[in-house]
Parts: sequence; structure tokens; C-alpha cells
Amino acid sequence: MRFLPTEAEVKLLRQYERDRKPLEALSDEDRFMMQFSRIERLNQRMSIMTFMGNFTDNVQMLTPQLHAMIAASVSIKSSQKLKKILEIILALGNYMNSSKRGAVYGFKLQSLDLLLETKSTDRKQTLLHYIANVVREKYPSKCLFYNELHYVDKAAAVSLENVLCDVKELQRGMELTWREFSVQHNALLKDFISRHEARLSKDAFEDVVKFFGESSKTMPPSVFFPIFVRFIKAYRVSEQENEQRRRQEQMLLEKQETLLPQSPSQRGKRQQQELFTELRRRQVKDSCHVYEGKDGAIEDIITEREIHYRERDRHYITQRERERDITSQREREIH
Repeated sequence: MRFLPTEAEVKLLRQYERDRKPLEALSDEDRFMMQFSRIERLNQRMSIMTFMGNFTDNVQMLTPQLHAMIAASVSIKSSQKLKKILEIILALGNYMNSSKRGAVYGFKLQSLDLLLETKSTDRKQTLLHYIANVVREKYPSKCLFYNELHYVDKAAAVSLENVLCDVKELQRGMELTWREFSVQHNALLKDFISRHEARLSKDAFEDVVKFFGESSKTMPPSVFFPIFVRFIKAYRVSEQENEQRRRQEQMLLEKQETLLPQSPSQRGKRQQQELFTELRRRQVKDSCHVYEGKDGAIEDIITEREIHYRERDRHYITQRERERDITSQREREIH
């Protein structure tokens, strides 16, 4: 484009022609420029030729990023297993919060990060561990929900601002091509437009962001997709840790069974039953942890559950004190 004659040069060349001066007196370069200057809309046509020539390379550079974003957006929006996982989280949050506030119908996606911050009173498990257990026991078909989410890692690395800037350049080139085609119905231009215009109209990301009640202005891909990347990673780690804990508990049961006396006496049977009862009680206790978290940790639905347990403990203590008072009174009456 830098070799095209400028407007000033075009004026000089046309003035030279009007003066009927001999073209042979011009240099080869000037005669070449003279031929160029006679082409109508030279700059527009050269811009279009450059755009069409570079279009394939530019699209190939953008295509992996666009495909990753489109595939990730579509898979997240269409995943039925992911929807079920989010439903379980919402239901659990409403259950834990039932005595504080009324039921809510959704939560912000950023709240998924807070599932790791809400921990049991012994600080050994998080709320995500409990959710992974619930899914494994009650909804085993949903355990591998993350296998339905494609290219989320790659989409998380996409800079939407840079991609949109490059896409806008392509859009401007397409608009220039359209204007030239409207002036001159060239078959080559028509074929180019029909084959490539649709490639610039991908809107999948905005659709999936709206689907989750968010705004693409406040939640770009660099924020949206990493939420799912972190959630999937944390969920899989929780699954692995849960499985490791189950294996350890099973090993403990087997070890305790080998230590039990093999005597068929009633005393031995009673001891064995007491041991199994204690182990079951510990397992139930582990699976019913009290979870503590920041107030409003899951966007006003998952809050401190400790209050319910304190109320239950107060009721238990009061009842125990009342029974002790009755026993003391009876003893005084006997004496």
C-alpha cells in the first residue's frame, strides 16, 4: 500500500496528461504510477485485495481461540450434569439457611469459590467434600459432570479484548468489501462474502453468560471460565480425598475386626457389637460435620450452620440437668 501514488502525485500525473506531454519522457516508475492513477477507487480496491489476501491467515490465527470459547460456552450451557450439580449446591444452601432466611432461587457463580472456604468444625473437610459425597451416594451418574465441559482451560486463557479487536478489523474489512460489491457486483467478491461472513457472527459466549444471569461486560471470559476451571479442579481433589478417607476407614474396620477375640462367648459378641456401634457412630459423626463459613458466604444462602447445633446442644443440656434434678430429689425423699 505504501507504493501507491499519493493524491498530490496523482494530481501532478493528471496535469502532465492534460498538458499532452510525451509519456516517453517519464521514467518507468512514473509511467507505472500513471497507469495506477487511472484506476477508480484505487485505495479502496487495494485495501480489499489486501484484506482478502490476508483473511485466511488472520482467521486461522483467531480460529483456535474462537473455537475454544465457543466450544466451552456451548458445553457449559448444555451440560445437564452440571445443572444438576448446581441444583444440589443451591438446595443444600437453602437447607442450611432454612431458619435464617427464605429460600432463594439462585446464586452468583463466584460463590463456587467459597465452597472451599466453608469448613467443618474440625477444619478437616470443606463443604465441597460433603457435596462430592452426596453426589457420589445419591447421584452417581452425575459424578463425572466435568467430562461434559470441553476446552474450558483454553477458553480461560483467551483475552476477549484482543480477540474482539482483531474481529472488528475483519468486520471493517467485510464492510468495505460489501460497499465495493454494492458499487460493482463482482462475482469474486460475492463468493468471498457468502463463504466468510458467517464466521464473524459467533455469539456463544454472550449467550452462556446471560444464561447464568451474568453480564459479559462485568464478566469477560478471563473471569467467567476460570471459575469453572477452579471449581472442577477443587471438586476432583475433594473426590480423591473422600476416596482416600473411605479407604482409611475401611482399613481401620478390617484392622479392628482382626483384633477382636474369636471366642463365641456372649461377652465377646457384646464387645464386637459395641465396637461396630462405636465405629458406625464415628462414621455418622464424620459425615454430619458442622460447617462454618463467612456470613453470606454463598451469596446469602449458605451461612453458618453452627447455630442449629448450638440450639440442639442447649436442649440436650437442659434435659440432662432436669433429669439430674429429678434423681437428686428422689434420693432426698428416700433418705
